[in-house]
Amino acid sequence: MKNVQVSSQRTHAHGFSLLEMLLVLFLMALMASAGLMLTEGVEDQAKYDETKRRMDLMRRAIVGDPTRTVNGSPEISGFVADMGRLPGCVRELLEPNDCANPENALTEWSIDPGSGLGSGWRGPYIQVLPERDGALRFRDGYGNSDTSDAQDSGWIWQLYQADETLTDDADAASIIRVQSFGLDGAQKYPIGDVTGEVSARPNPLIGKNDWQVQLPVTVNVTFINQSASDLPASNQNIVLRIYLSDLTDFIEGDDGTNAYLALDEKSALADGRKTHSFTLNSSPEIAIGTRAYALVCHEVPVGVPDDYVIFDGDCESANGKPNISNIRTFGVIPRQNLILNLDWIIP
Repeated sequence: MKNVQVSSQRTHAHGFSLLEMLLVLFLMALMASAGLMLTEGVEDQAKYDETKRRMDLMRRAIVGDPTRTVNGSPEISGFVADMGRLPGCVRELLEPNDCANPENALTEWSIDPGSGLGSGWRGPYIQVLPERDGALRFRDGYGNSDTSDAQDSGWIWQLYQADETLTDDADAASIIRVQSFGLDGAQKYPIGDVTGEVSARPNPLIGKNDWQVQLPVTVNVTFINQSASDLPASNQNIVLRIYLSDLTDFIEGDDGTNAYLALDEKSALADGRKTHSFTLNSSPEIAIGTRAYALVCHEVPVGVPDDYVIFDGDCESANGKPNISNIRTFGVIPRQNLILNLDWIIP
């Protein structure tokens, strides 16, 4: 028999050296650090984008969204349209508390049952959930807080008059600048110094042209006589009244020479219509929103609503009080030249 010789090969298993282990750990730590740096950058960008989004929400809460339409016309909404002024702080967008006097409540929305003219706080204009302490706040994307939390939710909020003078009076303000403290307080958004020189200030959140429109000097009113009779032969002396807020805040218009516009029987024939022009005694800038107007008899004492007569074809009044249901409304829309061509119906 032949001897069969079997040779066996020994297999040697090699492990990682200490140097190799250290290299692997170093690479893993490097990758983890890079991942954290990339994640941090993405998170910071998200907070920045959220801050910009919240500033846009704040703007729409104040002056509405002019890109939206209702029945073919720009939608009129927001704090200014309801209150006729800019908010004094962020808090007024969340709850009806006066920023100048925090213990006082703002006048809430109500509609005059006679004229249908509405005014007052109709918020909240921004919907938020209460924070842990039960307070309502609308913070920036970074969640910043500040000593002004109760009023401004951690934002930098500043009011200015039309000439860029700083003010604390919301009734006198025309411009709002809002700024976030940003990531660390040193990188504010938008960039600028809200209390510094005008050239160094950030762009306004709300500018004067975003919410104020100047009234024209001349207003055309078309008398639509729906009755079967002409106007009285004797002159009816009429004044156009434009209401700036409620029924006690107004300016008036006449024929430009006299303190009234005189109408006779040819001024509005039966079942006819004719346009007459009124010259306003001033042409102030008024807030966007739904405003009202009326034709008032000049001879009747003017003042509080119960002391005048609204023209309804003549200037007689059976009970000495106005028929305020005849008061009509018109819309004031931002960034448009206001041309007032109004109708007045004689029933």
